[in-house]
Amino acid sequence: MSLSMCPAGCRFLTAIVLAAAAVAVPHSALASGVVMIVGGLNHDADRAVDTDRTAVIVEPANRQSSSNMARDSRVIALTPLINEAAHNTGIDPALLMAVIDVESGGDARAVSPRGASGLMQLMPATAARHGTLDVFDPKQNIAAGARYLGQLLHQFGTLPLALAAYNAGEGAVLKYGKQIPPFEETLTYVPRVLDRYQRYRSVVQPQGRFLLVRSGDVLSRE
Repeated sequence: MSLSMCPAGCRFLTAIVLAAAAVAVPHSALASGVVMIVGGLNHDADRAVDTDRTAVIVEPANRQSSSNMARDSRVIALTPLINEAAHNTGIDPALLMAVIDVESGGDARAVSPRGASGLMQLMPATAARHGTLDVFDPKQNIAAGARYLGQLLHQFGTLPLALAAYNAGEGAVLKYGKQIPPFEETLTYVPRVLDRYQRYRSVVQPQGRFLLVRSGDVLSRE
């Protein structure tokens, strides 16, 4: 069966198989070039989404499958670093994979038009606050992003609100009475991350004790 005929789940698993050999991603291998990407709001600001903040990129249908497989492969290749951050913060590694997937597509050199950088698209102030010296270093970026996401989970108590705060800013969630802000990008971002989270959970077997975030609740899992 050709990849073009393979269902979405099959393509996702194929991407994982292709990435299985990449058990680590050296920083030097990711250090060439800076890619401008779509999205990534200012996590430190309370504001609505600006139309000049994002660019709309539409891929031809025949390129979408290969693009998705490449993204899945890049994210899965980061598994050792993601597992380390998950172990240190208690965040489910599948959730970190989902955020990385949506934020940067697994591109460690990604930069948004407003300056959010790296795998988890951290703004400079957020990165510095969580101990990042080199925002383009995959290990540092994932570690800081995981700490920030853990902070938001504890602050807001549910995964959808934590994701909304990660995207639109903590102030925006507080401004709207601890509800998901009515920003078009945020309303798209939250379900997209949740969808990717479920997909990664189907193939990731976490080791140890992690926060389990499901149906809006933050629980614990042994």
